Amino acid sequence: MYTLPWLFKQKSPMFEPLSSKTYTPIPCDSMECNSLFDHSCSPQKLCVYSYAYADSSVTKGVLARETVTFSSTNGEPVVVRDIIFGCGHNNSGNFNKNNMGMIGLRGGPLSLVSQIGNLYGSKMFSQCLVPFHADPHISGTISFGNASDVSGEGVATTPLVSKEGQTPYLVTLEGISVGDNFVPFNSSKMISKGNIMIDSGTPATYLPPEFYDRLVEESKVQISLSPIHDDPNFGTQLCYRSETNLEGPILTAHFEGADVQLMPIQTFIPPKDGVFCFAMAGTTDGLYIFGNFAQSNVLIGFDLDRRTVSFKPTDCTKQYR
Repeated sequence: MYTLPWLFKQKSPMFEPLSSKTYTPIPCDSMECNSLFDHSCSPQKLCVYSYAYADSSVTKGVLARETVTFSSTNGEPVVVRDIIFGCGHNNSGNFNKNNMGMIGLRGGPLSLVSQIGNLYGSKMFSQCLVPFHADPHISGTISFGNASDVSGEGVATTPLVSKEGQTPYLVTLEGISVGDNFVPFNSSKMISKGNIMIDSGTPATYLPPEFYDRLVEESKVQISLSPIHDDPNFGTQLCYRSETNLEGPILTAHFEGADVQLMPIQTFIPPKDGVFCFAMAGTTDGLYIFGNFAQSNVLIGFDLDRRTVSFKPTDCTKQYR
């Protein structure tokens, strides 16, 4: 759902519901309100939502309907009426002055993908994220509908894995190659279906600790520089001093039926000038994530009807259509 931040100094103009002739708050006894996991009733009997994200950000506000205008591939604006969104009154966490809101892209009934898909007959979208250290004036792109289909030369496709009661985009990661050396997801080589989530809202990639440690050791072997050991700010993170990004190695994520090459610009991120750190980490919480650093410069298409995710190497800093 959209959320509009009102608790921090927002750079762009804020949305004013009272100035809109098409804004309609949703009552708390409605089907839409009851489909929310965490909701309550305001004194005016309006649907009040509360939503928390993995990075501890929280948004609270009123569920409402509004008319939304999108740009289109033919240059003509597309007006969509009665889009359900969250009008945020109380937002906290990792927001900054450039944020204007968030868009829900999962497969739940109130996500923007589902709402548009129900109107236009296809639940599909694609995204192209620019690299972390790209020119800040260049933005990524997201497309909805049939024009968002990812196809053609160089496309690799993997199935989405459905798990009961869950809407994350789960896929199966079999392992990652560092150069030509394959590192399996786990040492037993027994791979569980849907073992990792593709999440555009999480920067780093999170992996099982043993898998991560083996990737780090293999990367060290193939990088000619010496890792940083004398800076406590980086802890055990694999980091190197370099004025430009590393020249290698190339990593390849082996999803079920789809190999996705990851260049150093996607796998080593500069936390400060002159330093590049491995953009992956180990985690013991059992929630493994293919994050947005690794997703950059890849046109990624999600087809919720066919239950597939497609990857196509793309320079996302340039218009790809």
